[in-house]
Amino acid sequence: MMRPFTVLCLLLLATCSFSQTIRMSSGKSGISVSTIQRDSTDTLVNKPFRLAGGNDINGAHWRFKEGDSATWAGPDYIDRHWVKTITPKETLRGNKALWNSGKGWYRLLIKAKKEAAEEPMNLLIKQFGRSELYLDGRLLAKVVPFRFDSGGSQRITQQVALPITDTNQHVLAIRYAFRKEPTLFAELGEPPMNLSVLTVSGGLTGYYLSESFGVAIAFLCAGIFSTLSLLHLLFFRANRLQQINRTLFWAMLAFAIAFLADFLSDVTPTLTLDSLVELAGKLGFRAGFALLLWGVYQYLNIRAGWFFYSIVSLVTIDLLYRTFVGPPPDYIDGVAFLLSFIDYIRLSWIGRKRKVADARLPWKSLKLAILCIGGVFLVAVIGGIAIGAKVLNVNFDILLVPIFMLLFIALLSIPVGLSLSLVQDYTRTYRSLESNLREVEQLSARTVAQEQEKQQILARQNETLEQLVTERTAALDQSLTELRTTQDQLIQREKLASLGELTAGVAHEIQNPLNFVNNFSEVSVELLTELEEEQQRPADERDAELEKEILGDIKQNIGKISHHGQRAASIVKGMLQHSRASTGQREPTDLNALTDEYLRLAYHGIRAKEKTFEVNLVTHPDPGLPAVAIIPQDMGRVLMNLFINAFHAVQERTQQSAANAGTYQPTVTVTTERSGDKVKIRVHDNGTGVSDEVRNKIFQPFFTTKPTGKGTGLGLSLSYDIITKGHGGTLDLQSEPGEFTEFIVTLPVA
Repeated sequence: MMRPFTVLCLLLLATCSFSQTIRMSSGKSGISVSTIQRDSTDTLVNKPFRLAGGNDINGAHWRFKEGDSATWAGPDYIDRHWVKTITPKETLRGNKALWNSGKGWYRLLIKAKKEAAEEPMNLLIKQFGRSELYLDGRLLAKVVPFRFDSGGSQRITQQVALPITDTNQHVLAIRYAFRKEPTLFAELGEPPMNLSVLTVSGGLTGYYLSESFGVAIAFLCAGIFSTLSLLHLLFFRANRLQQINRTLFWAMLAFAIAFLADFLSDVTPTLTLDSLVELAGKLGFRAGFALLLWGVYQYLNIRAGWFFYSIVSLVTIDLLYRTFVGPPPDYIDGVAFLLSFIDYIRLSWIGRKRKVADARLPWKSLKLAILCIGGVFLVAVIGGIAIGAKVLNVNFDILLVPIFMLLFIALLSIPVGLSLSLVQDYTRTYRSLESNLREVEQLSARTVAQEQEKQQILARQNETLEQLVTERTAALDQSLTELRTTQDQLIQREKLASLGELTAGVAHEIQNPLNFVNNFSEVSVELLTELEEEQQRPADERDAELEKEILGDIKQNIGKISHHGQRAASIVKGMLQHSRASTGQREPTDLNALTDEYLRLAYHGIRAKEKTFEVNLVTHPDPGLPAVAIIPQDMGRVLMNLFINAFHAVQERTQQSAANAGTYQPTVTVTTERSGDKVKIRVHDNGTGVSDEVRNKIFQPFFTTKPTGKGTGLGLSLSYDIITKGHGGTLDLQSEPGEFTEFIVTLPVA
């Protein structure tokens, strides 16, 4: 495994070295970098820089001195003691003397070529700060950005005419200054100015085309990586389990920010913004490489080890060093990226050895990048040899186009390769889902056919069931008819039983006044006979006092006869009212009177059946009880049922006590009272009580604890419905088996 790694690393190092050589030695057409020779005193003497159309004079051997003096612009000034080889394109941070002082002078000896002297030339200045240009001590132009002195932008691009029409030696002096501002990034890559010598006829057009090409490439890269970032974000939202899409989303976004920052660094107006943009660019590139490498680990399902975390640590240290200290030494610059590339080669080789086709994609992307870098090497070497041997009569700049395109493809091959691999995953998943969908559709068709068959079977079964239901419904209707008939008979029996008890009670009640009427009638007849006999005697023998006394007795008897007759009439009237059908309309009623009346009726009714029945009746009427709107006939039925049940309970316990030779005093207590906006009627007996099992069923229709033929089980059920549904009240039961039973009727006052 080490042989491929060794070859790839050597190839990478050779390519980097060659690229560095190209950057150091290549230039645009007409550039003639001045050579340095030693004079007899072993001091460095600069030869004049020879100007031609299209010269980039930033690479010429300039001299620099910090500070400011008007005499430094003169052609006779001796500048041998100035700092050499510091050009105006050297970064502000790189030129420590200029950074500390904030101003300085640049000087350069120039001499126009013969062909350049025949055509007017301009000096294109792309500047950060302010400057004054002098040619042979004479002021050519002042290049000052608008609002420079008021804290505005320090950038300006301006053309200045070079009035050189001969081939003599001239002195170009630049007086430069910039406004110092707070910076957030120590490795500030902003140069004071970028100078280009252009011909009036067409040099400016070529310059702007070159600038536009660079801007277009930066925006193209930013657009490509932004699109890839959005693509991976949509992939991640579609499937959040695939974490690599989230990693690649952040990686592509970081690269997009880095390329955008690379463009913005050339247009930021102040040092503060420029340092912030450069920091964002450096951070974006490093974060993008780290996340991209981490995405390869995720893609191949390889656990990151110490080597990966060492690379991340080196990248972090490199960024912190550039942020707080400055540019790192040249011998360690790019080590972190080289190690990242080596780790990517290692991971790609591991993926190549796997049998899974998708795992080979990182290796394929790597091969494409290596082929592109190899192409750059071949184009540069072969093209340079051909141009040097005059085989190709073209400028070396022509070779930069294929070189740049190959490098561009190499740069995009790795991230785009990973993205395309994930797209293939989604394509394969989509095809698998499409195949599964077809299978599901086939299964659905079979299921529908089976379902139709089931529906037919169910239809036949439903027909059979409907016939059975029809037959059973007829049987149930007949049973229901018989049940209703039986229920009507039971209700009729309950009514007859209640009517019998009521009739017996009324007969017993009427018997008393009738006995009085008969007795007083007989006595009155005897008194009248005696009075007739007394009146038939002679006048002298008649006793007037006796006649008067007899007439008084007769009058008194007639009054008693009338009283007891009215009493019997009132009893008959009450019986008629009780037997009359309920009108359903409520009437204000005195509950004390109604309770007392039906208590006596119930008592005489049971006395008519059981001559030996004895009970102690106790009443506690509330004298302040208001009249309550009720249906008197319905409430009378309820009270009659409660009283009869109480009498039966105490009668049963009396029989049990007699059998056990115990002393028991049967008592029924009736109490009326008011409780807030309600009135209560309590019917309490000290009879046998009600068990818990019976208590849960006592209000159910047809449930009775009486012997067969003694009750229908509808009395309490009807009473419950009359109280709760007819009058909006409640009927509650409290009982202790063997001790007592108490029914509580609660009615609203209003």
